[in-house]
Amino acid sequence: MNRRRLLLSSITVGILSGELGATPQFARKYQVDCSYCHVAPPRLNAQGLAFLANGYRMDPIQPMPSHSTVPLAVWNTFDLERRHTADFAKGFPSRVELISAGPIASTRAAYFIEWRALSQNIGGDRHLVNRSGRFEDLFVRVPLSNAINVTAGQFRALSQIDVSQRLSLSEPLAFSSSLPAPEPARTSRLTGLRAFSPSGRQPAVRLEFQRESSSGSPADGWHTSVTLPLTGELTIPFTDAASFEFEAKPKGVFLESYRRRGTTTFGGHAFAGDDRRLGSLVASHDLTSRLALFGAVGRFWTPAAADTRFSVGAEYTLSRFLIGGARLDDRTAPNVDPALFLYGNVHLPFGSATWRQAMRLQVEQRVQRRNHITTIGLSHIF
Repeated sequence: MNRRRLLLSSITVGILSGELGATPQFARKYQVDCSYCHVAPPRLNAQGLAFLANGYRMDPIQPMPSHSTVPLAVWNTFDLERRHTADFAKGFPSRVELISAGPIASTRAAYFIEWRALSQNIGGDRHLVNRSGRFEDLFVRVPLSNAINVTAGQFRALSQIDVSQRLSLSEPLAFSSSLPAPEPARTSRLTGLRAFSPSGRQPAVRLEFQRESSSGSPADGWHTSVTLPLTGELTIPFTDAASFEFEAKPKGVFLESYRRRGTTTFGGHAFAGDDRRLGSLVASHDLTSRLALFGAVGRFWTPAAADTRFSVGAEYTLSRFLIGGARLDDRTAPNVDPALFLYGNVHLPFGSATWRQAMRLQVEQRVQRRNHITTIGLSHIF
């Protein structure tokens, strides 16, 4: 399928449907509003975190009637980006994402699939990079006991703060910046996939131990895990930029430990592999019912250099439909300027309980010397 035909078919899908995360799948199933699990989609509240930790199952003590629905959601987004210092602007469909999640039969296991039929972004040369066909997530989580879980597939190593649930368009630097590969691979794409960042997705296996708290929520308590991230990307490739790649050799070992109570967390993580290392402390806290804070600071080492990177931010809920936020990213590397991100997230639900839908508007302004960027994302959710 050529690129033009792919874009036209993706836009057609976007007109017929649309989705943000797997939220509408469960909103239709349990006949609830998105606010049941979300502060604002995709950011989860304490009830949503408990639902997720319970393998997409409602509280067995207070069961909720379920309704038959197609276990599928679609998330479509059109982006507009303007780089002020380069006098450059471009609008383009950035994603068409098919998502499905839920329990596996009558077992305690659960699955999550997030596949991008269309995936585009602006590259460093200002041209569109088409990575259509890649899986954002593709994993199974299996409880071995009440305290031990195994996750296998393709997912993010970092779990304390899931950046896929962010309300901003960009990811915090402390999580997204990567440690480059110590050795080049046979292709530039594989070399890039050998890099590691806490929020980066890759094939992996995770063993997690949880000591639950007295709160009664399955999401609360101490979480300690060890993850073996592998090099590669699982895809159904439509382009060379999304080719299927896999190397069985682990990039290293990722360790994480944190305590969660509701939406408040405190902990840290570390990575060790070949000649590269990182160690970070992370915290998030809802100061009031409207004001949420988070922060992360980490030290990154490679044979060539070492630096400290941090991200701090706050989000304020103006109404059930509107949240504003600000984040500061910086690193101690030479010739790198701090970046301030100001953003807003508008979520407008509509439709009946059977056909729950919503529109989502994200606006983000990056303020940085020599790199001012305005980005707008418009999504249809179904």
